[in-house]
Amino acid sequence: MREFMDEDEPPVDTQLPHVCEMLRTKNAFGNHVGYRPWQKGESSTAVYWCLHTMATVGPDDRLVHPHTCCSGRACFHDQRSN
Repeated sequence: MREFMDEDEPPVDTQLPHVCEMLRTKNAFGNHVGYRPWQKGESSTAVYWCLHTMATVGPDDRLVHPHTCCSGRACFHDQRSN
């Protein structure tokens, strides 16, 4: 087990896509192996939901996902602009 813990992980890309502040997933809190940026939407098992609707669809009735919940979507919320 010690060998596994000492393995080097690939560096995390510091340039993450900026997703809507209302998008959530359980993967945002990390995992046993190490942190993988959930904002890239690479997980095949992640479930995403919108804090506005508390569902897997946003206020515009479209599915939520890091690839779709970005600037340009009508319901996109960017806390950085406040």
